[in-house]
Amino acid sequence: MGVQRVIEFEAVSEEGAGRVERAVAAAFAALEKERPDGVRLAYWRVPGGRRFLALIELAEEDRNPLMGIEAARRLPEVIAECVEGGYPRPQVVECVGEYGFGL
Repeated sequence: MGVQRVIEFEAVSEEGAGRVERAVAAAFAALEKERPDGVRLAYWRVPGGRRFLALIELAEEDRNPLMGIEAARRLPEVIAECVEGGYPRPQVVECVGEYGFGL
C-alpha cells in the first residue's frame, strides 16, 4: 500500500481522553458505513492512562479519503483541543518486523 505514519499523543485530562475516545468511535463508525478505499487506520489507548497511539496508511499520498468523511475529518480537531501543543505531527515509520498482523 502506501506510507505508514504513527501519531502519538497524551490528552491533558481524563475528560479530554474521553472526548478523544468518543471521537475515535464516531470516526470508526463512519468509516464502517462509508468503507473508503485506499486507507488503513487503527487507534490504541494505553489502559488506565491518557496516552494514545494511531497508525495510518494511505494508498495515495496526495489523496486522503478521510477528509471526505465528516467524523473522520473532525477527529484531528478534537485531538488538537485535548492535547498540549495542538495536533501532533504524524511520523513516517517503516515496519522492520511483524508476525500475524499482515502489515
